Amino acid sequence: MASSFNFVIGSVKFIFAPIERCLNCRRNFDENMKVLQKLLKELNTVKEVIELRLSAEIHGGTMQTEEVKNWLDDVQRIKTEIEIIERNAKEKKFLSRAFLGKMVEEKVVELKAFLRKGKAFLGMVKSFKYIIVGGGVAAGYAAREFDRQGLKPGQLAIISKEAVAPYERPTLSKGYLNPNPKAAARLPEFHVCVGSGGDRLLPDWYKEKGIQLILGTEIVKVNLALKTLVSAAGEIFKFQTLIIATGSTVIRLTDFKVEGADAKNIFYLRELEDADKLVESIKMKKYGKAVIIGGGYIGLEVAAAMRINDFDVTMVYPDPWCMPRLFTPTMAAFYESYYENKGIKIIKGTVSVGFNANANGEVKAVKLKDGRVLEADIVVVGVGARPLTALFKGQLEEDKGGIKTDGFFKTSMPGVYAVGDVATFPIKLYNEMRRVEHVDHARKSAEHAVKAIKANETGKELEEYDYLPYFYSRTFELSWQFYGDNVGETLFFRDNNPLSPKPKFGSYWIKDGKIVGAFLEGGTPEENKAIAKVSRLNPPVENLDQLKKEGLSFASKF
Repeated sequence: MASSFNFVIGSVKFIFAPIERCLNCRRNFDENMKVLQKLLKELNTVKEVIELRLSAEIHGGTMQTEEVKNWLDDVQRIKTEIEIIERNAKEKKFLSRAFLGKMVEEKVVELKAFLRKGKAFLGMVKSFKYIIVGGGVAAGYAAREFDRQGLKPGQLAIISKEAVAPYERPTLSKGYLNPNPKAAARLPEFHVCVGSGGDRLLPDWYKEKGIQLILGTEIVKVNLALKTLVSAAGEIFKFQTLIIATGSTVIRLTDFKVEGADAKNIFYLRELEDADKLVESIKMKKYGKAVIIGGGYIGLEVAAAMRINDFDVTMVYPDPWCMPRLFTPTMAAFYESYYENKGIKIIKGTVSVGFNANANGEVKAVKLKDGRVLEADIVVVGVGARPLTALFKGQLEEDKGGIKTDGFFKTSMPGVYAVGDVATFPIKLYNEMRRVEHVDHARKSAEHAVKAIKANETGKELEEYDYLPYFYSRTFELSWQFYGDNVGETLFFRDNNPLSPKPKFGSYWIKDGKIVGAFLEGGTPEENKAIAKVSRLNPPVENLDQLKKEGLSFASKF
């Protein structure tokens, strides 16, 4: 009886053994297909990064080899073969499909080998939780805020085209051009964050905090979807969160094909290297003639610096008065007269149309549109700047010439933030989107973006950025500050005699019966705080004559 039972059991096992093997093959097939899909997804990512790096190496480089191109062709082949397996698996019956398992196992092995080879082509991909692209003022203040909020070593990298750690850029048109070697500002004196009264962040500070400064490195390709940056040297950087702090670049006369604009000793002032070249030229051309093209921030500040360096200075700008985006004609008249009393000649209402050079290729004259020709040993051009957003074109939503953000500096791409000059953000005070090019906003927007990143990670609440526009300048013995919005009717107060030993005057901007902006020349710290406060509070104005009579004392009441 027992032998008969064992015979039956054995027969059943014999009959069902092939079915059990098929079931096991089917289970293996399903598991291997999941592995295959995961590997294929990773392979696609590696392929896209390699293609991105290939496109960045315009003049050839480490990736421009026949072996890499063959690898890309093979990746396409293996993808096609996997598609065929998937199609057959759907079409075949149960048992036939199960026997595809062996082919899938082979493809898993092949895919792993392809991945190893692809990663070898890429070399060491540097990955960080946070990357700041751009190494200007905003980058330094963002780094400090990351440290304050809590940062582990190795989480943050700053990638900068410049060869030095972040510094206070406004110094370049002020103290850096001081002719007194003992008084001239030089690094490490003006590394961030001294411009706002904070500690100086020297290169060792970043090292101590575990923040990697990747200097002298230009990013030339960006794929935000892949969270990948590629440098001009072909280096690859991966991020989880990106802060775009690329700032602005100067508008050059060569962009408009102005004749002779590529001559030597024609300078633009944006980076430390620009300032070093200008300082060297000032030494070489001592007591020479300088022509300053532009009547804005850079024009006024550099004209003053060149005059202090004992140059014969002429300013040229097309507008009817200097700083037309902020100054009223009355305000501008004071500064123009003050500059003329310092020996600076001003030519308005015309532009440069060409330059003459000597046999050494050095500029010797500036040709103006009105026919005049000005002798020049040095020319400094300050005709504006444009935000550096080209790397992100087509990947992020833009507005008013910048990258559109919300009140936390989040862009249209998750995990990507934009700060400083490149960000077009909502100004709560005026309920409108604006882009602001100023160091104060660069500092504050960078700090707020980091707070937003950390708040998002921890689930904490954070108020939206509530910025009061602020601009300032210091030239000669003058120092002015402006807060708020320069729209509406203007009301000038106090004396603006350019011959006064300590001139002090100001202006209010009044819109819809309320003060929306205020300007003050020669103010004390307390007086400057007062005009800032009144510009934010927007108090009503009942009587313009009374306001003019009260002048600065009106702001001091608040």
